[in-house]
Amino acid sequence: MASINKRGKTWNARVSYYDDLGNRKFINQGGFRTKREAQEWANQNEIDVSNGINPRLGKQLFTDYFLKWYQTYKEPTLAKSSRLRYQYTLGIVNNYFAGKRLDEITRTDYQKFLNDYANPIGRSPRSLSSSEKVNVQIKSAVQYAIDDGIIKRNFTAHTKISGRPEKPKEMKYLDGKDTEKLTRALESDLTFAHLTKLMALVSLQTGARYSEVAGLTWDCFSFDFKTLRINKTWDTLLRNGFADTKNEQSKRLIKITDHLADILKSFHTLQIVKLKELGIDNPLDLIFINQYGRVPDNTSANQTLHRVLKRIGSKDITFHGLRHTHASYLIYKGVSIYYISERLGHSNYSTTIRVYSHLLREMEKKETAKALVALSSMDGLVHKSVHKSYKNA
Repeated sequence: MASINKRGKTWNARVSYYDDLGNRKFINQGGFRTKREAQEWANQNEIDVSNGINPRLGKQLFTDYFLKWYQTYKEPTLAKSSRLRYQYTLGIVNNYFAGKRLDEITRTDYQKFLNDYANPIGRSPRSLSSSEKVNVQIKSAVQYAIDDGIIKRNFTAHTKISGRPEKPKEMKYLDGKDTEKLTRALESDLTFAHLTKLMALVSLQTGARYSEVAGLTWDCFSFDFKTLRINKTWDTLLRNGFADTKNEQSKRLIKITDHLADILKSFHTLQIVKLKELGIDNPLDLIFINQYGRVPDNTSANQTLHRVLKRIGSKDITFHGLRHTHASYLIYKGVSIYYISERLGHSNYSTTIRVYSHLLREMEKKETAKALVALSSMDGLVHKSVHKSYKNA
């Protein structure tokens, strides 16, 4: 039952409720100009309490809630790359919503946040995909708060993201001609001193991510079966460098060509000799360990790739673009999208179809033309048969 009383010239209201442990709690609000305003506030809060909404929890800072939500529901199950993305969003929330209670943020406040995030003052606009990732994570946290009866309004509903358009998808991978030129350029200079070129070649031939290539050990390679096993990744921030794969589906066995198998076998022999000459141990049995006893980092791998692409006169892509190039090349060669999906270690086929939908649409046009040619041949046979039957009649 609510209690209403007057203090000086204003009215105060108090509503009681019971927490999850059965303890009686109170929420108070003062400063109402009239008794009616105080009563309306009390009535609404009593309705909220009866609907399972905890008014006290709604008064916590949004920054505190988002951190607890992340630590409880997300952090324990996420791969490191995904955790970093959530931690980035946590930093954004802390900066923008500092001092803001969860129950006082309005839809207008949130839309302004999205606008400001996409177009920060004094900086170039952020990408649309970056805005989308931040928005998705915050919306998820807010929905949890609603489901748990902490707040009743979804202040993220019906808001719109903005940002800089993504680069055209065709800029993220090489066409068939440049793929073959890059392969020849990389193979022409595979030495122990140019280790990142071999890393690029392996990625181009397998579709493996940089971290997956960097995490390869010699027990992952089978010369007899011509395979590479992806079962871990490399992370320079960890003590021994090894981390888990992006997800369980990323653990996979990839068939490689006889030529790439021969290259790796020869390199293994060369590596043993060179490391012995340099007095460098390789206790983790890494495939890619350089003359300084370290795994080349992502920056070095990208720098090498940029130099090679410039030399062959190709457009510039990132090391991750080698993964897209690998998939695109196979699609153009007519390889099944389902096999490509498994080769890339995607969590499901729909991911592969979504990422490469632009290529699949192009292939669909070619397949349509082939289908019409095939059907036209059938029409010819039917025409001859019908003509013959008429003649015999």
